[in-house]
Amino acid sequence: MSIRAIIGTVAVLAGFVVLEHSVDASTGQAGSCKATQAYATLHPGDRIVVRAQPTPEAPVLGMISAEKGTDITTTVVTMNASMSGWARIALNTAKDYTAADGIETPSFGWIPADQLAVDSRVDGTITTYSRPSLIGVVTGTIDNDNMKFRVLGCRGELLQVINESRGNTWIDKWCSKAEGCRS
Repeated sequence: MSIRAIIGTVAVLAGFVVLEHSVDASTGQAGSCKATQAYATLHPGDRIVVRAQPTPEAPVLGMISAEKGTDITTTVVTMNASMSGWARIALNTAKDYTAADGIETPSFGWIPADQLAVDSRVDGTITTYSRPSLIGVVTGTIDNDNMKFRVLGCRGELLQVINESRGNTWIDKWCSKAEGCRS
């Protein structure tokens, strides 16, 4: 085998490694997915801290919270990006969002992605994938099964989720209501 062939093979393999790592939701850049909805389940008095950047050290913009003394509630938010286990959400549509004192509400904020959930109760079949890219493969389907998933991230048209029965997977369809979306 010639040196040129070896170098070419190594370059191709290195390109796949870069591509494989670049499509992972945890390393995705802001704005890396189609705007999608997910929900957070909040017990009375619970709150989710909304930060200016995807890091626990970033300034607090405000809170998504449930009223004290009420039943368990769900609040739907619109997510449009993920990075390092954080979800970028639209604050102007988050009904239970309250800005921190002295903070003017920006358009977007960051929350831990695993605070969000989606449901598999949808009309039609959900396809699961190993990755959200051209090198990802179909790993199965979900049809008429009632499962709740925690959100891990997003990329393009797919959502990275996890639960006990399916593990960490990517899905192409989901419901943003805790009660499901079947007609």
